[in-house]
Amino acid sequence: MGGSASSQLDEGKCAYIQGKTEAAIKNFSPYYSRQYSVAFCNHVRSEVERQRDSTSQLLKTKPPLEPGTVLYEAELSQFAEDIRKWKDRYIVVKTDFAVESYENKEAYQRGAAPKSRILPAGGKVLTSEDEYNLLSDKHFPDPIASSEKNSQPFVVLPKEFPVYLWQPFLRHGYFCFHEAAEQQKFSAHLRDCIRHLNHDYMKQMTFEAQAFLEAVQFFRQEKGHYGSWEMITGDEVQVTWYPLSVVVGVIRMKDVVPKLLP
Repeated sequence: MGGSASSQLDEGKCAYIQGKTEAAIKNFSPYYSRQYSVAFCNHVRSEVERQRDSTSQLLKTKPPLEPGTVLYEAELSQFAEDIRKWKDRYIVVKTDFAVESYENKEAYQRGAAPKSRILPAGGKVLTSEDEYNLLSDKHFPDPIASSEKNSQPFVVLPKEFPVYLWQPFLRHGYFCFHEAAEQQKFSAHLRDCIRHLNHDYMKQMTFEAQAFLEAVQFFRQEKGHYGSWEMITGDEVQVTWYPLSVVVGVIRMKDVVPKLLP
């Protein structure tokens, strides 16, 4: 994996992507139109028959926590992508399952805006450099990379216990701890965030988004792709943006490779 920054698109590349986008949307539109009609009819039927909450009548769930309830907060080391350095940050996770990073605890308490805000939908939590390197090499193989085992690491860890947040088609997150117990605690909360963000949206998704998902599924099946897809995760914006980006081909893999080395 390299650390070189990607260049801006020139007019030729923009025209190429525009043409490819228009062609892909033209091919995809009939699938969405058909599934939209089906989803809308199902939506109307559910409204009329009052069956939207039928599942909850059979399976009781815990009452939701109050919005804004803090689930996790701690000071830890985080790799700051903007300055390409490790910084001590105050991390807060609330009931929206976003990982918010603040300059320090005082900044959080006085209501300052977070330095970063990560929605880890579709992510994977790794706790060793070897695991992260293997996954990176699998998804982003470097044809000119050295085959030696003792190759240069992506980033020098400031502490002994790292946590890597791998996200498909998004910049990855890097955190570090002095103690294994703190590493395990943060990892557990991060996995809970991923689990909720991956599945909770299905309980409240609009029929338009449901139609889109079904259209993507049938569109992929026409091309011989079956089974689950890791990109059908996240909130409604992510659910609709990720698949269409890949179908259209506007996401360039080199734009999301972690850029940690000079």
